[in-house]
Amino acid sequence: MAAINERGFVEVSADDLKRLGQREPRLMAKLDTDSERPQVFKRNDLNILPIQNGRYAIFKDVDNKLYFPFDASLEEAEIEEYIGEVDIQSFDSFRTGAGLGSESQVIDFAFVARLLQYFSGCDSLFLTIRGRLFSGQFEIVLPSGQRLDVSNVQIEVDAGYESIDSIILFEAKIGRRSDFNVRQLVYPFLQWSKRSKKKIRSVFLTYSNGVYRLTEFAFGSTMGDVRTIQSKAFVINDSVVAKIDLSDLLRATSISAEPSDIPFPQADDMDKVIDLVKLMDQGSVSRSAIAAFFEFDERQSDYYANAAAYLGFASRNRDLGGFVLTDEGRAFLGIATRSQRTKAILESLLRRPTMRSSIEFLSERNFDLPRVAGSDLERIIQSKTNVSNPATLARRARTVKMWLRWILNNSEIIQRERR
Repeated sequence: MAAINERGFVEVSADDLKRLGQREPRLMAKLDTDSERPQVFKRNDLNILPIQNGRYAIFKDVDNKLYFPFDASLEEAEIEEYIGEVDIQSFDSFRTGAGLGSESQVIDFAFVARLLQYFSGCDSLFLTIRGRLFSGQFEIVLPSGQRLDVSNVQIEVDAGYESIDSIILFEAKIGRRSDFNVRQLVYPFLQWSKRSKKKIRSVFLTYSNGVYRLTEFAFGSTMGDVRTIQSKAFVINDSVVAKIDLSDLLRATSISAEPSDIPFPQADDMDKVIDLVKLMDQGSVSRSAIAAFFEFDERQSDYYANAAAYLGFASRNRDLGGFVLTDEGRAFLGIATRSQRTKAILESLLRRPTMRSSIEFLSERNFDLPRVAGSDLERIIQSKTNVSNPATLARRARTVKMWLRWILNNSEIIQRERR
């Protein structure tokens, strides 16, 4: 730390990282989201960047500029219904259902539908860049002002499209992110800025439960000097919300017992639960695989997998060492549209006594979520489950409230008098 405090950074080798961390150095230094940063970095305001093949710079980053946080205005942007110029259903190689299975499929689907052309304002785009390569040489300026030469480091571009006057670089993720490491966009931007005289544009794209969120960024002279140019959210040939007759759905949905072998959910992002169900389509999924896929802590892997199990879509298979789809989960993956998936989720929630009572409580307050207090939900949870610890009740009530918010954001609820 003395050297870092004096110089602002220190160089370390891959061998140093492997000796200290007993893991693959490239993975130790990847840290694509702030939640992946080790505690020693967070305590000491440190971040890390590759600067040569096998060499890294650990540097002071007091304001954590290396990570760009998505604020509420970006995350809650109004979702637009985009009608593609091409009939996507005519392509047998694109699977419908609960979602696309890889970043490349997500990008290819959006390109064929011409969403990328619409967002970028470039009618004619050609895929010219994809995958990993080793960079040339370029300079970066750390947040504290030190200049470092970068050369021969591995960079990856999920897709790069070229037009007559621009190169547009896309970084894609399945599942929403609360922040991301700007290295993922800045290094490719600097690489192609050195190689081309065309305008280089950088877009971060996330795909979750059928929603594309695209944010275009511009970069200043230092790492972390980032500004947003535009940010939009779309569904392709689908409805943003489901029209739900809650009275009919309540009558048609029978109540099951609260699961005795599954913890009550603590997973706030319902869309991420849906994305996880899609991931399980590949077979048994371990805690570490879930954490790697969503770029979060392994503890959250259990939270989200248990939430999928609570909905009836997954179960733990100890013989295979992970979570697998149930028959209900496989049926859910076959649902073709976002609005139909919303209805299926609501049906699953109404089968659980706690969630049914919470939804009815929201209905009694005319679907005005601010009128539903955390203490109200804690009382419902405590009356229907064996959860009793006050701190645990508060965390579970937060999840319930976030799920109620998800229902309101994804539904147009028709409420009639019960017969």
